[in-house]
Amino acid sequence: MATLKKESLQGVQQEREKMHLLLLQNPNYFGNLSKKNPLFNEFKPVKIINGNTTYEQVTCVGYNPQMKTLTAIVKINQNNGYSGGPCTAGSKEYVRFYIDYQRNGTWKDLGIVSFDAHDFSHTTSNPLCYAVNQAFNPEVTSCCGDKPVLPIVRAILSWNTAPTANDPDYVPVWGNVLDVNIQLAPKNSWICWLKGNLKDIGLTLKDDQIKLLAEKIPQIPQALELKTEEIELPELMKLYSKEVEEERIGFTTVAKALNAGAPSFELSNSLKLSGINLSKLVDFVLKPKFNTTYEEVKCVGLNRDTNRLYATVHLKKPSGYAGNLCSKGSREYVAFYMDFGSGWQFMGTSSVEVHDVNPMPNGGLSYHVELPVNLTEYQKQKCSETYFAKVRAILSWNLLPPDNQPGWVAPWGDWEEAWVEIRHRQGTQGTGKKPIITAIGNIPAKKVSKITGKIDKNLDAPDATVDNFDGFSFNGTIPITGVIPEHPDSNNVGAAQLRYKIMLKRASQPDSSFVAVSTPFTVLKNVIAGGMLNQYIEPNTPDAAGNYHYLVDYNAPTIVTVHGDLLGVISVADSDVYEFYLETSEGFTSERCRIKVDKHAPKDVRIKVNGSEDCGTLVKGMDITGTYSLADDENNCHSVAFEFIQLRSGDSTTFKVDGVVRSFGSQIIVPGVGKTGNWSMTTNNVRKCGYNIRLYAYDKTLLCYPFVSYAYTFYQQYAVDTIGFCLNEA
Repeated sequence: MATLKKESLQGVQQEREKMHLLLLQNPNYFGNLSKKNPLFNEFKPVKIINGNTTYEQVTCVGYNPQMKTLTAIVKINQNNGYSGGPCTAGSKEYVRFYIDYQRNGTWKDLGIVSFDAHDFSHTTSNPLCYAVNQAFNPEVTSCCGDKPVLPIVRAILSWNTAPTANDPDYVPVWGNVLDVNIQLAPKNSWICWLKGNLKDIGLTLKDDQIKLLAEKIPQIPQALELKTEEIELPELMKLYSKEVEEERIGFTTVAKALNAGAPSFELSNSLKLSGINLSKLVDFVLKPKFNTTYEEVKCVGLNRDTNRLYATVHLKKPSGYAGNLCSKGSREYVAFYMDFGSGWQFMGTSSVEVHDVNPMPNGGLSYHVELPVNLTEYQKQKCSETYFAKVRAILSWNLLPPDNQPGWVAPWGDWEEAWVEIRHRQGTQGTGKKPIITAIGNIPAKKVSKITGKIDKNLDAPDATVDNFDGFSFNGTIPITGVIPEHPDSNNVGAAQLRYKIMLKRASQPDSSFVAVSTPFTVLKNVIAGGMLNQYIEPNTPDAAGNYHYLVDYNAPTIVTVHGDLLGVISVADSDVYEFYLETSEGFTSERCRIKVDKHAPKDVRIKVNGSEDCGTLVKGMDITGTYSLADDENNCHSVAFEFIQLRSGDSTTFKVDGVVRSFGSQIIVPGVGKTGNWSMTTNNVRKCGYNIRLYAYDKTLLCYPFVSYAYTFYQQYAVDTIGFCLNEA
């Protein structure tokens, strides 16, 4: 990126510092409103700034098909312009992800993540790279023998203003938009086994038939699942012909044989029988130099809040990866090193599985590799003592990089470097053996009041992704996430793992009322050993005393993490304020936290259409009117929304609630105690037919639930009422 002149940077700085005031005065001050926005014609741009990357830029986006996570790497370019140093709230860098499954411009909002940025004197000469992550469970997939699912993913980076939801064309003032192609993991289920075998005998199942079979016969032995196999060298030679270089085709065989210590004459005979030019291949292996013909590591960064290193890997060619999605394919290994000021230290190796994808979309495919790291030793106690480190990611295709060789050159691959910030300990004063509760119900724990148990926007730094839930309670199966920084090097052995309890009571009760939570929960466990990632879905069930196993192990050689850092779940029978904390088998306890639980959605939810009892009363051309009402046992009502089922193409109506024009689906705020109100709609341009109006009554509660067995999300708690009516011709 070109260096900016000092005077132009200072000029831009004023628009940045005063951004919110300028937008308050004129929502289109910077000219970034879309033409679809109703305010577009009302407000004219004053100074056009769209997608300015002077201060921050999303440089890479990657997807890991095995871990089902998206990652964006954001580069911070300047020393200042981030609203304060590390001991202040700083400012927010928001990234909202979208996915276009069919590559046809139909985008689905996958949610928003953020991190706080600060002023540092470090960044102009050495930009800092931050990683942010979003987990998602793909809605579209296919069998490995079918056409691969290759969506487009869009990441929208916006400084200090959260990109609006369901607006994939959003243009940030400060930040940018980046689109990449990703590959979703195929299915290898019994349905795929059945499809393949039926196809072999000339029978084809339609999609609706497959769906029906899956519903009717959900449990089939794993023996019928497709087993991926490694493609042997002679078959690869036939498969690739002249499309792939011999030194690529034979490389894996040589690398595996050398690592295994196989006799050289056996290896020579095997290669000669396959028709490989042995001298060319040996010369390629013995004199390596970085080769990015097939893959390249593009970005590296640290998720400072979860202590995970990420590297994005760009695949460039449709073939040359040792087989298609029905085979084992090959691996892109990344060895990570960090320099804390005294030279490179080996942090570990991880990988992602890749395959031939032919045809490959223009621009290639983007993946990411993740490695959890234990940075406790380098986390300073004070915010004023922020630590910076340099990271090196060495990419190697299908050959495990050697440990402790930061200068190693991979025959296929390259390396990338970046500077990262290591966050200070934040509440872990004294010892790293204290459990840290990071999130409650997927809301940052620092945003949940230790007094009321409700979400409080005034706690910690402003965050648009959370602050709109101000005053909200919780319900459902509430996930508790966190970490225990200093833990045993257990190497995935249960007997060596730390144990912990979740202690719970009503906030009004004495401490003697604390009891251990005994609810089992399921985790997705990621085990990295020898650079290979394996995943297991397994229960974490407490023993008779209420002790859970702390499965996490950040220490090499076997690194273990669990999806989302899930520590347990809380589910109670009654509405109340509850208090809880974590206690380890070594006697260390976390801070005490509270949650306000509201077990009841709004009650007495009613919607009525005046005159609907007589089917001949409601005629086209007249205004239809009605009433609505709701209440709540805890005076916790929040809003109502109306859904009309459904206007036909070309029809239109003006819909009013309590005399104010409203849009269907939009939430209308109501008093906490509830409300009785009225609504109306015009029918001049509504065809004769039967219709329904549905009333959603929301309260200020997040209902938490597992959307897959090991991952949790929430929706706003609500109750529903529906009324039907017939509209006749006049």
